[in-house]
Amino acid sequence: MNAPKNPILIGIIAGLASAILLAAAGYASLFGVILIIAALASVFIAGLGYGLASSLAAVAAAAIATAIVYSNPMSFVSMGLMLFPAVVMSYLANLARPATELGGPDTAMAWYPLSDILLAAAILTAIATAVTLLLNSDIDAIYGILADTALGMVQEINPELPAGSVTKEQLVGVFQIALPLLQSLQMVIALFAGFYVAVRILTAAGHSARPREDVRVSLRMNRLSIGVFMGGILLMFGGAKIEVIGAALAGAAAGGYLLSGFAIIHNALRDKGWRMPGLILLYLLTLMLPIIPVLLVIAGGLANPRRAIALTPTKQTPTPTNHP
Repeated sequence: MNAPKNPILIGIIAGLASAILLAAAGYASLFGVILIIAALASVFIAGLGYGLASSLAAVAAAAIATAIVYSNPMSFVSMGLMLFPAVVMSYLANLARPATELGGPDTAMAWYPLSDILLAAAILTAIATAVTLLLNSDIDAIYGILADTALGMVQEINPELPAGSVTKEQLVGVFQIALPLLQSLQMVIALFAGFYVAVRILTAAGHSARPREDVRVSLRMNRLSIGVFMGGILLMFGGAKIEVIGAALAGAAAGGYLLSGFAIIHNALRDKGWRMPGLILLYLLTLMLPIIPVLLVIAGGLANPRRAIALTPTKQTPTPTNHP
């Protein structure tokens, strides 16, 4: 891969594009998810295609632009924390070393395992989610609004429910765990989606250092993730700020297991004649009745942790952007 003349400029452009897309996502609820993934893909394109400096420039540009637009220093912190996992994922994805160091052939290069990249994304996302929520001075008010809304919905659905059977304080306690858990879970999924889109774009353009790999086989969480997941669940019972950190860790790990579980299903249906109808039915069930299918898919990912290392012939391997 030819080195770019100005990776910093490319990173700044990518960061500004990311900031614009994320701002637009707040106003376009229908396409919000697509815009968030596109925003993350912009940072990944800078990092995967043009190196660490480019991805850092992208995050800095996005954070500064967001802070200026909203005139809020907290926006700089939250944007930087949100996008920083993409920097680390890009850096790790571009790491490669001779396969002989791992007991492989001397004619191949071994690339950083996708399972380890996903675990790093989960841990960093959990940290970013917890810090953002804990630093937010309005978070208690947000919990209160969510609790009032939920309480109103419960009373509307079941007006005969005795007063006091469900209190605002109980619902606030639920949201203190549910919000960081769901936010980190969704962010891990969005990060991987942005990573995948960026890899496909760069591969098509001939700017990808990392080879394209079979995601259905390599997308797994490694065994260390089980400790992260269980630790997060235990911390959820710690109360106060500890439960926010625990919920974020558990949610981020669950997001990784959800991705892994879907990859396992895709791999299992690879050669089946009814593969497409089966996948469509699965995703429809996940959207319509999310709790049970999602828990089953997460359980499938949790039951199959492993590491798969991508190998490429030395002569055909582009020079990695980063070096371990």
